[in-house]
Amino acid sequence: VYGRLVGRLFGSTSTLDTGSGKELKLEDITIEKEEMEMYIDLHPIINASPYTVVETMSLAKAQILFRELGLRHMCVVPKSQDRPPIVGILTRHDFMPEHILGLYPKIKDFK
Repeated sequence: VYGRLVGRLFGSTSTLDTGSGKELKLEDITIEKEEMEMYIDLHPIINASPYTVVETMSLAKAQILFRELGLRHMCVVPKSQDRPPIVGILTRHDFMPEHILGLYPKIKDFK
């Protein structure tokens, strides 16, 4: 049911934007030299080949991938190579109607 709502609200021209604009950006984090020498080996628990979408893909298309592949999360990669390798992460929560309507309250009129 919510898949049809997402598809109606976000057609093929909508993009995976950054949302509210209040998120912390990697560039804003200061890492000390001694912290740069610390590490945790995550290889045993990570997926080295995660599913990804380009940031210009519509939210409706990304939601179809989520549903058809049964994903829990998906990395959003930039369209151009001159930016960080991952610009965001989509989760199931991002496709919930309540979450979408909270970010874009003006679309309530389109229901």
